[in-house]
Amino acid sequence: MSTHKAERIVVKVGSNTLTDEHGALDHHYIATLVEQIAQLRKAGHEVVLVTSAAIAAGLEVLHLDGRPDNMPDLQACASVGQVALIEMYAAQFGRRGIAVGQVLLTKSDLDDEAARAHARDTFERLLALGALPIVNENDTVAVEEIAFGDNDTLAALVACVIEATQVIILTDIDGLHACDPAKDPTAPLIPLVHKVTDELIASAQGSGSAVGSGGMRTKLEAARTLLDAGIICTLCDGRLPNVVCDAVDGKAGGTVFAPSTSLKNEESDE
Repeated sequence: MSTHKAERIVVKVGSNTLTDEHGALDHHYIATLVEQIAQLRKAGHEVVLVTSAAIAAGLEVLHLDGRPDNMPDLQACASVGQVALIEMYAAQFGRRGIAVGQVLLTKSDLDDEAARAHARDTFERLLALGALPIVNENDTVAVEEIAFGDNDTLAALVACVIEATQVIILTDIDGLHACDPAKDPTAPLIPLVHKVTDELIASAQGSGSAVGSGGMRTKLEAARTLLDAGIICTLCDGRLPNVVCDAVDGKAGGTVFAPSTSLKNEESDE
């Protein structure tokens, strides 16, 4: 890694990236992700991890064949799976001498001014104490009115709360393309975006997976929120080697959503 000044970074990883072809947690991949985050911390960066896959983990623990189609069963899976997920992260980070703190949120937590302030204070203390905050939506109590609906939105709002400098969205695609690469394999990758327009969002597709809840549309909406807040967002293939560290160094490929002012500031620092 380069010797960039220390930054506050939010890493968001989706269910599709965290699971294998059978929908089970990919422990080997998760170990590589944890190692990359440990390297960021060793370089002096503060990191918050926003993770999906509680429901996927619950399906595995409860030996269910597929994702339930009713809210009580989904929330039960999330309840069981969140325990498995945080225990796995705690063990992986613990081997590297890093304590973790679990932060479960709903939309109403960040919509309410007092609750938002308490959440900010919690993040600040965890980071000051050297712990790694691990964030997920509180699926066991979230209903349509108070749910984020996806962790892309959650990651963006958390980044705004803690005044992060960058959000790295790790996904199962290599970035934003000019059109749907599933329909047109030759669709060119868009490496840099300064503004997310309504037209761009309208053209995006929804979730393309039975495991995850987000799609390109939610990622673009999250990127727009971040651009409005002056925060850089990198959307990239989470399975690439060393992708998290490379994203911090601007070498991960994918699509970078960056306010023009951020790019100018980076150039002036060089």
